[in-house]
Amino acid sequence: MEFEESSQERIGFGKRFLAFIIDMVLSSIAGFALSLFAESSLLELFYDPSQINDSIATFENLSPGLGNTMQEFFKVVAGIGLIGFLIMIMEGFTGQTPAKMLLGIKNGNQDGSNASTSILFTRTLIKNVSSVLSFVAVTSSLSIIGTIGSFLGFIIFIGCFFTLGKSKQSIHDLISKTAVYNKSELN
Repeated sequence: MEFEESSQERIGFGKRFLAFIIDMVLSSIAGFALSLFAESSLLELFYDPSQINDSIATFENLSPGLGNTMQEFFKVVAGIGLIGFLIMIMEGFTGQTPAKMLLGIKNGNQDGSNASTSILFTRTLIKNVSSVLSFVAVTSSLSIIGTIGSFLGFIIFIGCFFTLGKSKQSIHDLISKTAVYNKSELN
């Protein structure tokens, strides 16, 4: 596939994978910290309070203390999920995640110019289609949407390895006509 040449060098797999790992570590730490301070309100953001109480009782029946342990575990999961969502929104608005900011890289148009917010959000939604459709599946109680999201997420995952090619664009970059550059080189 022919790609549009620009004077800027595109960022390939290595630096983008490093940014992903850094973002995962940062979101895990921040999500854990959030879970320590958020009390049960964090759980109630993601789960029905009656289901939380039923689950705690079920785990307590299995082993004393297990209910509280599982509640803390799900608070951490909810905290990481919330931080991950905020990072996704941040990337849609700015073209950067915290790790991309640390590494000095940014999403832009494939011609090397700054991308508009609408293009950045399109890229972000395509990149995170599995998470978006999983959320829709849970809120609508339509499990088929989650299944479709998982399938599309697998395609996006495989498409991330396209960054090893000459164009250094993942499948979500190709669809949204974007690429990743050093921030200082975007015009």
